[in-house]
Amino acid sequence: MSQETFFTLSEYKENYERLKDLFVEAYVDNDEEEFISLQIDWYQRCLENTKLKHGFAGDTIGWFPKSVLDGNGVIWEINERIRNENGGIDQIAAQNLSVSFGKILNFLKQELNKPKAKLTAAGAMLYHFVLQKSKLEPYFPDGGKKKAIESLTIRYGLSYDNLKNKYNVIMPSDGKRGYSKKDAEAVRYLIITHNPTALPVFEDITKHILF
Repeated sequence: MSQETFFTLSEYKENYERLKDLFVEAYVDNDEEEFISLQIDWYQRCLENTKLKHGFAGDTIGWFPKSVLDGNGVIWEINERIRNENGGIDQIAAQNLSVSFGKILNFLKQELNKPKAKLTAAGAMLYHFVLQKSKLEPYFPDGGKKKAIESLTIRYGLSYDNLKNKYNVIMPSDGKRGYSKKDAEAVRYLIITHNPTALPVFEDITKHILF
């Protein structure tokens, strides 16, 4: 994962979607939750490089980043930013960066806990159809439609009748009918975060409604 480091919350927010998309597209099993977890780990390390403690480092006593005194490793890009022109610790610079990294961490934790898009019956069937077309899910076996839809009611927490009705519209139409733009946008979110290799198939199927 790219470890581009941003030093203000506004900078980070401007680049968040780009970083997430790069990460998700880099490997088939990458998803948004994995991206956020890794980013939280990174910015927690960044924060520890700005928290100051008074103690000994080598033969010197004074103020040092917590990461130095705890032996957790120095991020040199940050270390340079919290030093004054004489090489000592600039406590104000360290405090400012500490505030910014704390805000970035809060933003990431909010993103991690943000409610995910809830699928309607139409969205669920569109999502499943795209996964089938992308060969990420098997096609329903002959004579197995009822059993297959029953399994999807458990997976998506939706009623059998609703899924069956949407199946009867979406499947025969090759995925081009039976759902709204809002449904398609919710499915796009799931595909980007969980099944990025299916995105070209999804975009081709839904281009009449989204593009």
